[in-house]
Amino acid sequence: MSTIILSIPHPVEGSVDIISEKADVVIKARWPFDLETDEWVDIVGRFRRSDLDDVVASVITQPGPHTIELGQDYLTLEDLGEKFLFDLSRGGAVPKRLMLQFPLALLQELKAATTRGDS
Repeated sequence: MSTIILSIPHPVEGSVDIISEKADVVIKARWPFDLETDEWVDIVGRFRRSDLDDVVASVITQPGPHTIELGQDYLTLEDLGEKFLFDLSRGGAVPKRLMLQFPLALLQELKAATTRGDS
């Protein structure tokens, strides 16, 4: 059974969704690259739930970028003060990358959700 831990909507269309699937989390992002030309970044990454819990806790308590990886999927989070860096990338034949900044409050929401063990 899948449960959305956190959904971050784009103001116009698209979102970043962090979904719990038992011992894993899946991060699905559909984010506009250019709305005028209807270009989108679609990327999916899968990580161990425990790794996400650890990286979120580290970002909140320790300065600098913090990265987790599983296979060819990478997630880097970094506290930037009022915002945090969200950097999701996927290697392979057609590599993809999405770098965004979100309000720090959303990272706190993610921390609360991972601490609760939403699944």
